[in-house]
Amino acid sequence: MPIHPYLCLALSLLSALACTSSLAMAQSQRIAAEPDPYTRGEAHLLAKAGYENLGPFAFGTDQTTQGIEALLGTEPLRWIETKHFRIGCSLPAVACSGREGWRKDWLAQVRRELLELQGKLPSVKKRPKVLDPWLRAHLYAHRLEKLYREVSDVLGVDDAWFPTRRGDAFAPKEYRGKGPYFGMPEKFTVLLVQTGASHARYMRAYHGIDMSDPMRCFDSEFGCAYWGASEETANGLFRNDHALHANVVFNVAHNLYTCFRGLGHELPPWVATGLGHWHARKITPLFPTYDRKNEHDRNPRSTFWAWQERVHGLVANRGFEALDTFMDRQDAGVFGVEQQIQSWALVDYLLTHKRSQARNFLHLLKEPILNRRRTPTAHELQVHQRESLIQAFDCDVEDLEAEWHKHVLTHKPRYSRRHR
Repeated sequence: MPIHPYLCLALSLLSALACTSSLAMAQSQRIAAEPDPYTRGEAHLLAKAGYENLGPFAFGTDQTTQGIEALLGTEPLRWIETKHFRIGCSLPAVACSGREGWRKDWLAQVRRELLELQGKLPSVKKRPKVLDPWLRAHLYAHRLEKLYREVSDVLGVDDAWFPTRRGDAFAPKEYRGKGPYFGMPEKFTVLLVQTGASHARYMRAYHGIDMSDPMRCFDSEFGCAYWGASEETANGLFRNDHALHANVVFNVAHNLYTCFRGLGHELPPWVATGLGHWHARKITPLFPTYDRKNEHDRNPRSTFWAWQERVHGLVANRGFEALDTFMDRQDAGVFGVEQQIQSWALVDYLLTHKRSQARNFLHLLKEPILNRRRTPTAHELQVHQRESLIQAFDCDVEDLEAEWHKHVLTHKPRYSRRHR
């Protein structure tokens, strides 16, 4: 569930004292990351990799890499600033071995990524036995920039489409945001740490909320969107790099689409959720992500992952909610597994079979409402969604639902037993 800093409660005196105590402890136990062996900090190698620097740099409102290092002293943070992201990563080394059912696909994927990385970082080995901490940081920088290109392709935009600097740098016919990063003034930020306590300490100090679990939030003053998580998420699930990769993609894709053309208003929950799943399931379908209701929500919802096998039956047996009411839902945190599947399946259908109309739909959804004079109400957003859908697809909700259901019922997929 996205958290806007200006909606968060101020820190209590007790929390502030706890944060001060934690900071002192972290500073006394501070662990520094070793120098990067792949770029060695050399300007020509950084440029070849597509990096601007390895720190220090600003990370948010009143946030710097040095300040975060001091706060999280036991996390050996490695910093990378790419063209579109600022990344902090303290993930440890991970072995390229094991017998888990998911590992064969993960290794094949990693080896493809390492070959791609070699074009930017020539000293990367094709088949290392271990992904060392710096190599993992480079992999996530590579994965994030790749996702940025994929989302840009879905939206049919490039960097030149947006303002070239903070604020309205030019005045095209349609409003395109307040900055060059999908319409945001500052780059997207990602923080990957080892312990939930570290992520909670970061969230408490800089966003005013005690959150150890993964969190998306918007730093409106600085002008960026953040996502961060620890390896301890879901009882250590994120120690599995395949699961972590899929969850990074889901959440950062969610931020990218939400921030498209600025943050005047957010996308309908089913759209942002479905788009996140659509990108994440291309990494692996095995570890689906669920938004949380609030910071007290510890329910993982479901471990069921073979969604493509469920869609036909859910449509045939009317297991999906009517699109007319489903599209008006305001909170993805209360989606059940069927609604998660419905979000993904509908987005998948639209992007596969109606790509140009779906692209137009996304642009229309983020069209400024009320000339940006105030935040639109829930009802105004619902009306805007209906109008955008009719304009983009040249049909109403019921007709679109009928077309989708007809396609599903006439294209029953073959079931796969892989990974079971």
